[in-house]
Order: sequence, then structure tokens, then C-alpha cells
Amino acid sequence: MLQPTWKKAIAAIITLLVPFTFALSYQSDNISAVTAEQVNAEKDEAAEQPELDKEQIEQLTAAFMNKVTQDIDTNYKVLNYNTKEDLLKSFDEVATRDVSGPIVDFYFTEEEDGLYILPTETPAWFNPDNSYKEETDSDKYVTITQSNTDDLHGNYTIEIKFLYDGGWKIAAVKYL
Repeated sequence: MLQPTWKKAIAAIITLLVPFTFALSYQSDNISAVTAEQVNAEKDEAAEQPELDKEQIEQLTAAFMNKVTQDIDTNYKVLNYNTKEDLLKSFDEVATRDVSGPIVDFYFTEEEDGLYILPTETPAWFNPDNSYKEETDSDKYVTITQSNTDDLHGNYTIEIKFLYDGGWKIAAVKYL
């Protein structure tokens, strides 16, 4: 009598395990397929990454400085943005928040009636007329280093790191 019950128990276990095994196998295949698709998409994106050329460097650095030197009225009130957040969002096209955040915090104050700029000189910056050294740091980063001299800042060396994330952006600025 025990033998038929034992056989029934094994048959029931096998009946339950076979569909479960197929389900696990199917999920494993799907996970592998998704992972392979992600790897291929990342490879395609890296292959599609354009080189950072002189024109792009000049455009991004000029656009960044244009955002620092906002249009203002005679009381230094910013004309095109009312809040720091609005201004930060405009910087997002050309720089990461790690770069734009400290600039906006230093040069701009938010008052009840709008955004004001600190009346001071602009920071030492990239000069498109001077040569620079370019170094590719990885698939996503390019760093340029430029030494300049001007009457206001004297001699300085600026290092600007650009990040490619669907488009080039300024990711870090350092003075050496």
C-alpha cells in the first residue's frame, strides 16, 4: 500500500517541478536577452559618440559664460530668469549641476521680486584665441587644459572636463 502512495507523491512532485523548471529557464533566457540587448545598446552609444572638436569646445564655454553674464537691469536684476532653479535649468544644456550650482550660488541671489546678479568680475575663463591641450580620459570624458594671461586675473591655467552623455557638457572646472 505504501508503494502506490509513494509513487503518487513522486509523480505529483515531478508534475509540479517540470513547469516550474521551464518557467525558470524561460526567465533566465529573458534576463540573458535583456542583458545582451543592454550591452549592445551601450556599445552602439559609445560607437556613436562624436569627438569633441574645437567648435564644440568654443560653443560650450561661450554658452556657459553667457549664462553667467545674464542680461540685467540698472539694479542688477536678471531679466530672463526669476529664480535660481530657472537659471540652473538653463545651464543644464551646457554643464552639469556640479559645475553650475556653485556658480549660481556665488554670483546670484534670489529675492522676493526676482533674481539678482552680484556686481563683480567674471571668473578667469577659457580663451578661444589661445591654444590648449586636449586629453581623452575615457569613453565619456575629455579634458582640456589652457594657460592664459589677462590684466584682471594675471597668469592662470584652467582645466575643463567635458562629459559625453547624449551630448557634450562641461562636467568640471579646475584652476591649476
